[in-house]
Amino acid sequence: MVFGLCVVSLVGGTWALSGGGRNISTVERVISCWLMVTAAIHMVIEGYVVVTPDYYQHPADNYLSEAWKEYTKADSRYATRDSFIISMEAVTAFMVGPMCFAAVFGILQHKSWKYPLMVILSVCQIYGDILYYGTCYLEDFIHARPEPLYFWGYFVTLNALWIVIPGLVLAYSTRQIVNSLEITNTKKIKSI
Repeated sequence: MVFGLCVVSLVGGTWALSGGGRNISTVERVISCWLMVTAAIHMVIEGYVVVTPDYYQHPADNYLSEAWKEYTKADSRYATRDSFIISMEAVTAFMVGPMCFAAVFGILQHKSWKYPLMVILSVCQIYGDILYYGTCYLEDFIHARPEPLYFWGYFVTLNALWIVIPGLVLAYSTRQIVNSLEITNTKKIKSI
């Protein structure tokens, strides 16, 4: 419930902020909403598990601890402080999260560097998920529970969002960069 309200607030706020005469395409407004939500998830939720090694000992009134206790049922590597998982989450929380905010700023301000940054972010997110799934696969999924909710719901589906959506953002951003280069090349040829 808390998570859903936060997501709705972030999406609504970002959607409103990106409208109102800013001349931002619908696609880029949707991407802004995704980046704002994913920045918050990376920095707050994933950052919490990095800086709170004893989250599983916290009382039940701590929302973030409870969220991680639940997710740990799908992947026990968080509870055991697996060095790969914690390192990956640290990079995601403290590098990728702030970069997502920067990309939203770039979109809102029509900055030319927004597309290369979105490419970098998308590759980081896809690469992180491939490593996340790959390390679990190479260990025969010993850290994942087999129940459908935990395996297919949390482990597979929730994490797959960070492959599918960044894949779409990567394709869009790459197309924008290619279009800009084609226009530049056409202008150079015409000027010769």
